[in-house]
Amino acid sequence: MITDTPQDPWLLLDEEFNAWEAEGRCASLWWRDDDAVAAGPQLDRLLNTCADTGLLLAVIPALLEASLPKALVRALAEALARSDSKDAAFVSVAQHGYAHINHAPRGMGLGAWELGMHRGESCVLSELDAGRKILEEAFGEFFLPVLVPPWNHIAPELYDALAGRGYRAVSTEGPRTARELAPGLLSINGHCDPIRWKGGARFAGERKTVNQLIEHLQQRRQALVDIDEPSGYVTHHLDLDEQGWIFSERLAATVQAHPGACWVMPQQLFRSAV
Repeated sequence: MITDTPQDPWLLLDEEFNAWEAEGRCASLWWRDDDAVAAGPQLDRLLNTCADTGLLLAVIPALLEASLPKALVRALAEALARSDSKDAAFVSVAQHGYAHINHAPRGMGLGAWELGMHRGESCVLSELDAGRKILEEAFGEFFLPVLVPPWNHIAPELYDALAGRGYRAVSTEGPRTARELAPGLLSINGHCDPIRWKGGARFAGERKTVNQLIEHLQQRRQALVDIDEPSGYVTHHLDLDEQGWIFSERLAATVQAHPGACWVMPQQLFRSAV
């Protein structure tokens, strides 16, 4: 566990990467961004930031606008123009539920759930089937059969059905407790969120955000959690303030520059799940 310290948090992160390098290992990280629905300047900034890190873009099917697939095609073309020697397919699309609507009963302290059992399994699965069809038709090869539950909540009773429908993975939050949630259904989660949500979305601060990353990296290195689960950085490009953007851009460059750390592309991470 990371304790409060007057040291520069970026130096502490560098030290953690050094520890991985000294052991002959790579501190692997991956990037997920949630709530995508349309093109815009914030999406453009995200795609530019993630051109070398890789990005799993979690899209809300029911709210999808035609501008978003066009923006991804344009970003891919620009990446190819910059260099034909690297893998330009840096962005992949995941399914972010169906409509990002809370169906849990209010006032019971249950939190927000779209993929709970409150409406029954058949209703939830029917919506997911419809949402997946929307994304497959809109994004083609950009789409990966990966489910990102809104608010990171999903009923475990759905796992077998999701695996049977060909989903490869579910991504929520926190260190995974098992590699697979059901046979063939991988768990790959996020572990660091740079936004403080209570009282309105704003950057959580360098120290708190870096400490989230270091905590999971240390737990992995010490085999306290699954060492093979990459540390996930989860953003919401529509809610990042300028400080959050500056932090995210610095993190992208910091990981890219360190020999003891690396970004894992979503194509590599999730296509190897089967």
